[in-house]
Amino acid sequence: MDDLIELKILIRKTAPEYGLDDISKDKFLSLLRSLYNKLQPLFSEFLTETSRSGALESVSNKKEEIIKQMNDDNLALISANSSKKKLKNIGIDPRRLIITGGPLTVNDYEKLNPNLTDDAIKGIELKCNRLKKQLSDENWEKKELIFIYESENTTDKLILKRLDEISKMIGKKIILIELTTWNEIDK
Repeated sequence: MDDLIELKILIRKTAPEYGLDDISKDKFLSLLRSLYNKLQPLFSEFLTETSRSGALESVSNKKEEIIKQMNDDNLALISANSSKKKLKNIGIDPRRLIITGGPLTVNDYEKLNPNLTDDAIKGIELKCNRLKKQLSDENWEKKELIFIYESENTTDKLILKRLDEISKMIGKKIILIELTTWNEIDK
């Protein structure tokens, strides 16, 4: 109940614009996650299977959407190696996955960790350049790039902000598939 009251207070503070700065946004999302974790057991116990079927259908659709988009020669951009296994488990060829292993620029890495050493920055710079070269060397004439990402993942959010640069580099718009969590395609 306290989380709900705190959430209400936070929302009222932002009225009438309802704009959140980074700190307020983080607090807002944290409160929502907390509420979700506390209410989820109640939902699963008291909601009937019929009333939950819409949510289950949505999860199934994400999985189907990924499989459909990864047809032909299309490639997927993902931020973490752990996501590769999830995609492989639903039948996606791992050779068609481009794993960033982090953000796309040194500046974005420094946002995540401002205490990087000079040597680390040099390594990250090489990694980012290799990724950009891999993307620019690919023939995008007959294939699409699909960015599959978690909506609340910090690295994925940084990559989303840089997709226009990648789009210009490959000469086409990038297809987005948003997941709440990678576990949602396991079902």
